[in-house]
Amino acid sequence: MKSETCFSKKNGEPLSQYYTQLDAEEAATFIKENYQSSLIAYECNKCEYWHLTPKSRHTPSIECHSCFDGSGHRKQAYLTEKGALQRAQILNLQSSLHLRVYECMFGNGWHLTKT
Repeated sequence: MKSETCFSKKNGEPLSQYYTQLDAEEAATFIKENYQSSLIAYECNKCEYWHLTPKSRHTPSIECHSCFDGSGHRKQAYLTEKGALQRAQILNLQSSLHLRVYECMFGNGWHLTKT
């Protein structure tokens, strides 16, 4: 099923969504076996369904309950500095933004900032 709320940053197409982690992992296995593409299942913070992402783009994060962005939304906290740096590099290439990584002052991981 295609999402009504989540879209590919690469081409703007709706993402496939799965109701369970098992469904998403089975789809990833099917794609790996038939198309030789390595995908990872992840639970979406926006729609709460499961999506797939290329393994090379997977940067696990959690919603930080202590920090907010300029729009009042909770910031994502990346579990490692390396993961945050990888996400910053991906976003820099996609949007030409220059993002910086910094450690959460509440010890919840690593955040990204434009300043």
